Amino acid sequence: MGGASLPIPAAAIDSIEILKDGASTTYGADAVAGVVNIKLRHDYQNGAEASVQYGNTEHEDSGEFIAQAIFGVGNDTTNITGVLNYYHRNDIFQRDRAYSALPPFQSSNNSPYNLVVSSAVAAAAGGKNNNPGGVEFTTPPNLTNGLAPASAYIYDPNAANPDLAGPVRALGSLLPGFNFNMTASSFPKSERYGGYMAAEHKVFGDQMVLYGDFYYENVKTHNEAAPPATGSFQTKGQTTLAIPPHMSLNGVSPPNTPTFAETGVPADAFNPFNPFEQIISGDTRARLTDFGNRLFDNETDAWLTTLGVKGDKLFDGTWGYDAGWRYSQLKNVQTGQQVSASRFNRILNQNDPIFDPNSPQFIGTTTPFNPFGDFRVPIASNEATVEFARVHPKDEDVSKLWTADASVYTTSLFELPGGGVGFAAGGQFRRESLKETPDGLNVEGDIIGNSPVNTVNGGRKSYSLYAEARIPIFGGNFTFPGVHSLEFDDGVRFEEFLNNDTNVLVPKFGMRWQPLDEQLTIRTTWGEGYRQPSLEELFAAPSSQLTVTRDPLQGGHFEPETNTLVSSNKNLQPEDSRSFSAGFVYTPKYVPGLNISVDFWDTERTGIVAAPTAQQVLQREATGSLLPGEAVERDPNSGRITRILLSNQNLGSQEARGYDFTLQYQRQTPYGTFTWLTQATYLDEFLFPQFIQGEFGPNPGNLAGRTTDTGASNEGWYKWKGTTQLDWNWNHFDAIATARYIDGFHEFLGDGVTPHYVSQTWTLDLQASYDFTGLIPVENNPVPGYSKDAKQVARGKDGSITEKASAQTAKYSVSDWRRILLDGTIITVGVNNVLDRDPPVAIGELGNGQNYPGFTYDATNRFWYARLTKKF
Repeated sequence: MGGASLPIPAAAIDSIEILKDGASTTYGADAVAGVVNIKLRHDYQNGAEASVQYGNTEHEDSGEFIAQAIFGVGNDTTNITGVLNYYHRNDIFQRDRAYSALPPFQSSNNSPYNLVVSSAVAAAAGGKNNNPGGVEFTTPPNLTNGLAPASAYIYDPNAANPDLAGPVRALGSLLPGFNFNMTASSFPKSERYGGYMAAEHKVFGDQMVLYGDFYYENVKTHNEAAPPATGSFQTKGQTTLAIPPHMSLNGVSPPNTPTFAETGVPADAFNPFNPFEQIISGDTRARLTDFGNRLFDNETDAWLTTLGVKGDKLFDGTWGYDAGWRYSQLKNVQTGQQVSASRFNRILNQNDPIFDPNSPQFIGTTTPFNPFGDFRVPIASNEATVEFARVHPKDEDVSKLWTADASVYTTSLFELPGGGVGFAAGGQFRRESLKETPDGLNVEGDIIGNSPVNTVNGGRKSYSLYAEARIPIFGGNFTFPGVHSLEFDDGVRFEEFLNNDTNVLVPKFGMRWQPLDEQLTIRTTWGEGYRQPSLEELFAAPSSQLTVTRDPLQGGHFEPETNTLVSSNKNLQPEDSRSFSAGFVYTPKYVPGLNISVDFWDTERTGIVAAPTAQQVLQREATGSLLPGEAVERDPNSGRITRILLSNQNLGSQEARGYDFTLQYQRQTPYGTFTWLTQATYLDEFLFPQFIQGEFGPNPGNLAGRTTDTGASNEGWYKWKGTTQLDWNWNHFDAIATARYIDGFHEFLGDGVTPHYVSQTWTLDLQASYDFTGLIPVENNPVPGYSKDAKQVARGKDGSITEKASAQTAKYSVSDWRRILLDGTIITVGVNNVLDRDPPVAIGELGNGQNYPGFTYDATNRFWYARLTKKF
């Protein structure tokens, strides 16, 4: 289809064509390693079909409902096809599965908070002076109501040792950190509805056909993340958070404490619940549980429309043409619930006008927010301030693409002894744009835990010309020993990108050879490709995320929640690529129904566009070799990381090599038709030198079978993936069993040294369908009394009556209500993951948030469903 990534309902899909080899000459210079071509319905015959389906998990916590309808009307000149669809599925939470209820690490962004205070100030308040002349971490006691004195607080006993000092509530510390999986969702709630319509009209038979289609889909998703994690209260580039002192200090800060100037705290500010006479900020970290989960509601409107004209069987009957215009658009609006940094600071200050009953800004309470409690003991007086600080930002993103293209083709440009030479040529003009309009709160960086983002307005234009030819050297009646058939496919495409005045010419060559007969086909292709960075990679607003790091400047200090800001890069250069594939298809005549194919493929890419990992940036910082757009920001007191800045880069070269295997066997028996299909892919080699991380050693070589991210292990470069399926079809009954295999991969445990193997998985899916049309009697031979009229009868060889018409009618006729009920009615039931296999355990270096590879697996587990289909 091309263009923006549109959510396509299954009912609108007619077929899916997978081109395994490079297709850059036909589909664009960036079609490096093949194309998945989704063909939509366009010629549904007169009639209609509707279906409804309901399914749920074994735990009955993620119900799914699907409804769709297809209809078609038309005649010899005009055809209209339509599709309507609806989908809804409920969410799953991390706590709903035992394997994801407790993450490998618990967050130092905690409740009660991890506070940083001056040791001298702590001692003066009745606490401990564990780091004379310096600062230390402390935290309120468990189950406090927010009124505990400083003497009851828990202090870091290692505060004076820079290598051991750290938050009191954290992984490996005195007390456990915060379990963010208590409230976070792992599978979003989603709903979508839409429709698709396609029409064709023959103006002059097949020689001129007008066509068009229109598609619309509305998609809503709801996701919930744990309550906001502040990270360090003072993080460069973000709004500083600060808790005012117990009493007003008139703008004068004690030694070794954050100042009024650097934190922006008003000189007269104070918080009566603060047991310390100082501003609390710096490396203080908190989990704002009082404010509830962060909510993310996305609504996407997707449009696609096409208008065109095509013709076939022109001139000598071998020529045709196709010209059209296509427009697609995605508009995504994200709303939700967050916490405003500026309002959070205000509700901490007793002297803010929002607490003055005589002020127009009064929020209905005179009590400031008490941040010193434990989320397990709610503080009633915090309700009004919490409501004031909650905000609901609205971000809007719009991406558009329109293309105009035209092509002419012939199946016989001229004749060779092996057959007609096929030829096609065409051109395309393409315009795409991206516009991101973040909420003003996001632009200002006023959302806790996020850095400021900017508005985005980018686009580009390009045009291309292409030509392809199929040249049959041998074939048909022109054969030669060892050359039953031989043909070559050649193509070339030229693309000019007007936004940066670059252009590229990419070729493709292919061969198809049958040495003996149709039983054995040998094929190979070679081609080049060229990929311009996407508009997102070039222009998108920065995104904040938490990543796993080991700080080489702090003795390898482990931090599973390093604040990382990833930016786009308008200076990215295009990627170049080369692809090669070779294989064979074998269909032996001595085993009817057997088909075997094996394909080898190798793809090389240079100038790979990707973002480096945060750990790679730290390694470059340690050697003084940071790249443009990279920076590491640190706390001035402890030297610990507060934020890492990185951006998309052209990282270098990448090579992937492997094999695809297909085995299909079909056999018809007295007991039905059995079809066995097995498809598998083997990744033999994956080389990506720029991805090297210390855990892999100095010469990591082949990455196949390893984690894609040592810190989190959300996915691996799997060596083997495949499915095998057995289908039995008999007497309107169809049963399918599908086994799926995903290989395991190697990762490292929390120490970054000990290897761990993430296990491979086998899952089994079962499905059975019955078409009730089979219950309606069908005559094998014409029966006079039933087939024609009641006056006719069945007679024996001597002409005598053997069966009266009334008896025949009774035997073969079906009442109208039974025919309506049974004809075209199909019931399908199925179970996915019949054995209820859990995802494999993957924790990375303790940075995996759900204990399994979340980019490959989800928490659905066993899932059953039932579907009713009715054809009219």
